[in-house]
Amino acid sequence: MRELLARRLDAASREVVPWFFAQMPDYYFRTHGEEEQAAHLRALVSGQVLTQGQVVTLESPCGTRRTVLSPGGGMDELAAAVAGMAPRSILGARMLHTRDGRLRLDTFITAPARRVDPDGPAFAAAVERARAEGGLPARQAAEFRRFLAGATDDCVQRFEAGRAMRHFALWRRIRGREGVEVTLEPGVYPAQSRLVVAMMEPPARGALLAIVRILRRAGAEVARAYADVYATPQRPFCVVSIYLPEDSPALAPERWAELAAALRTVKWQAPDQPLDALLGAPAFTLADVALLGASAAFAHQFLHGLDPYAYTTANVAAAVLGQPGAARALLDYFAARFDPAAARGRARREAEALRALRAARAAIAPGASGVPARVFQVLETFVTHTLRTNFYLEGRFGLGFRLAPAVLTRLPGRPGPGGHAGPPGTGAGGEAPYGIFFFHGAHYQAFHVRYREMARGGVRIVPTADPAQFELEAGRQFAEVTALAMSQQSKNKDIPEGGSKAVLLLGPGADRDLALKSMVDALLDLILTSRAGGRERHSLRRVTDHLGRDEVVYLGPDENITPAHIEWIVARARARGYRWPAALMSSKPRTGISHKRYGVTSLGVVIFAEEILRLLGIDPQTQPFSVKFTGGTRGDVASNAMRILIRDHGPRVRIVSASDGHGALYDPDGLDHGELLRLADADLGVAEFDPGLLRGAGAFCVRTTDPGGARLRDTLHNTAVADLFIPAGGRPDTINEDNWQDFLLPGGQPSARAVVEGANLFLSPEARDRLQESGVLVVHGASANKCGVISSSYEILAGLALSDDEFLAIKDEYVAQVLAILRRRARDEARLLVREYRAAGGARPLTALTVELSREINALADALDAALKAGLGDARALRDDPALYALLLDYCPPVLVERYEERLTGRVPLAHVTALVAAHAASRAVYAEGIGWMRALAGRSAPLEAMRAYLAQERRLAGIIEGLAASGAPQREAVERILRATGRKFLTERALGMEPG
Repeated sequence: MRELLARRLDAASREVVPWFFAQMPDYYFRTHGEEEQAAHLRALVSGQVLTQGQVVTLESPCGTRRTVLSPGGGMDELAAAVAGMAPRSILGARMLHTRDGRLRLDTFITAPARRVDPDGPAFAAAVERARAEGGLPARQAAEFRRFLAGATDDCVQRFEAGRAMRHFALWRRIRGREGVEVTLEPGVYPAQSRLVVAMMEPPARGALLAIVRILRRAGAEVARAYADVYATPQRPFCVVSIYLPEDSPALAPERWAELAAALRTVKWQAPDQPLDALLGAPAFTLADVALLGASAAFAHQFLHGLDPYAYTTANVAAAVLGQPGAARALLDYFAARFDPAAARGRARREAEALRALRAARAAIAPGASGVPARVFQVLETFVTHTLRTNFYLEGRFGLGFRLAPAVLTRLPGRPGPGGHAGPPGTGAGGEAPYGIFFFHGAHYQAFHVRYREMARGGVRIVPTADPAQFELEAGRQFAEVTALAMSQQSKNKDIPEGGSKAVLLLGPGADRDLALKSMVDALLDLILTSRAGGRERHSLRRVTDHLGRDEVVYLGPDENITPAHIEWIVARARARGYRWPAALMSSKPRTGISHKRYGVTSLGVVIFAEEILRLLGIDPQTQPFSVKFTGGTRGDVASNAMRILIRDHGPRVRIVSASDGHGALYDPDGLDHGELLRLADADLGVAEFDPGLLRGAGAFCVRTTDPGGARLRDTLHNTAVADLFIPAGGRPDTINEDNWQDFLLPGGQPSARAVVEGANLFLSPEARDRLQESGVLVVHGASANKCGVISSSYEILAGLALSDDEFLAIKDEYVAQVLAILRRRARDEARLLVREYRAAGGARPLTALTVELSREINALADALDAALKAGLGDARALRDDPALYALLLDYCPPVLVERYEERLTGRVPLAHVTALVAAHAASRAVYAEGIGWMRALAGRSAPLEAMRAYLAQERRLAGIIEGLAASGAPQREAVERILRATGRKFLTERALGMEPG
């Protein structure tokens, strides 16, 4: 047997070896040593690649080098080889085929491949060759060394000076860019052209596969190709060089522009989308499939709630794939509405396309499920209610759509106008959002919802670990974003901006940073018009506008947003010419007010906690009390709330528990304050707590990876007993209608007497109601954690009025004054809620009072804002109204008024100024007079007239009190208290000709 095997291998070798050396390209022998050649020949012969059509894969012992030998030299074989690397992060690749096309030999270097040793001999030799053979200028030598130090060891071992210098020059040219650079160099070799695709910060996976699939679809035959990823300073750099025949049909002038445009999407568009099967049909382009994929994702979002089993992501995609005619009609309808090249006669073409789409929909066979028909109904609704899109913009990072809120009333199975309930996404009382944005890109989808023209709210990134989790989160994404935005609307009653929120949902293969960049840049595409100050001045030429007005959008940080993200967003807005780049994003590391550093949200949470403790009969200034947390020592709100409580109350506060994503911590005797502060200072989680400092019976410190650790973490907020519970981290609806009873102890009494919501929506509305019925005092997050958004609003006000340098010059003083304002705003609301609760004898829950308070302030502010906008031509006109102008100045930190008063009406947008004055007037009056009186007053008089009267009598009363204080009259202090409590109401009603109540 051994002899037989040897004879057969010998015979095969005699045939294959000469062929191999004759057919492999010269490039192969330049870049592969004899040992590698021998290994490839052994695999070729023993694996019967040519004789039996087997595919053989060789893998290095360390697992970071994989060579695939495939029979056939075509694009299908290349795509299959690259697709086989999909789970891995490719750092380098060498791809080639034999001259006769019988064999592919593709080698891939994957993470965590060894990087080059910059102190080793190979590196020194490579630099010397770059100088001698590549013409490296002496003045660039140090920079080139830093560049090459980011290469893989494989890249340097196979070093080619000319190639390295091309890469170096390309990196220097594009290192500050975000897009994909595509260039064509004809005639670099006889009858060959070099196509180069390069980018900074490539996606970890998928870009090379996307390039290969685009080339295959274009009919390109790749002679050879290579890819390299350099870990260059600041950001990685990727370059892919592809060698094509000069006469390739894909390079023909009439097709080159389309090919280059498709290649520029590879950083931002995943190659493995549910609708990719449509790419096999000539009628659908890559852009068409991307648009249909985004539309299907939107449809899934709103159909999932009808039947989560019938309308899965896969079923919605299958419905589109199964109806190519209807899909084509949908694309034609979209083009009729938005193609900028078809502006003339748009209304006629749009009507014709809509009729054709409806005919195609009518032709869909009903079937047993009706899924396809229902899917295309929603797809039509999506296109009809889109007002702007960046689909036709060249070089876009992701797809963006500005939708009319009326889309929510036209979704199947949802009540329309006059129905018994509001459509999805409406707030309390059926209030519809003011604006909706939808974004879609590589393994992500995102919604941004706002409830006012001027609105503020954070961007929340939600990662998912697997397709099942993505399906679950996708089914509730819009519900989550609207609930968060509406909660923000209630919370933002003290500031000019209404409520908004963005939720960016990542699929399992998504790149978090690139997804965020894609979403934000698409948002800029939709708001960056010449009228809004954009230097790019696409002036909606490539964005057909069915909205008809400019929009100013404000963002902020939320879960999984880093300082680097914040800086990029502001820098990108500035680079693209947005008029107010510093105002687009709050909590900027240098020129912002960091929530975590200054503890702005926690400051308000603790103030509400102190007032609620007093309502429980505990004076926190003199009596001990206990607190439990979700959110740990790394979290912004929890860590800073712990700091403030320990600083202000010392040994009186006993913190009994805390939990975070990785662990749980419990001690009924109170966790060691010094150790908690150590963890917070070091940005460490609760699992790093020194267990030697635990004292109480049953105390523990566990990681979620410990046996039973996850269960302990997930139940600790229910089982730990404390006076006060501060949820400062966790997913929405953690406590809900199905599990709220877990918060009760075996005897039925609650495990905490009060809950102060430091995290939004930790309790579902139903759970809040049930807990309050069980005797728990619950402070709504719209009240308790409002100081974060107020702080962000003051940061944005500075960004609108000042340059970065001007703000930095006054930052310390400005921040100190903002913190004082936050304390006042939190205390005003907390004391009002307690007053109203006591006045009602506890019959009106605190959360209901928060909702009522927010509605009253927001409704009054909206009415005042509308009246101000109607009466003011520009912000400067406000100076002619002393009472209203005084409100503007009173809202601002004093240092801003002292140094830059003229900027407040000269640079800040009119819409922001009127909203600011309206919000400040409304909140100040309602906090002073209580819930109901201003609403009744405005109902009997024009709101602006009533507010003017109130402000005038407020000034008059101040004069009366000042005179009383100077008079020396007996019992003047008692009289002053009465006047402060009732005087404004009495004088205002008299001034308006009403009978005082």
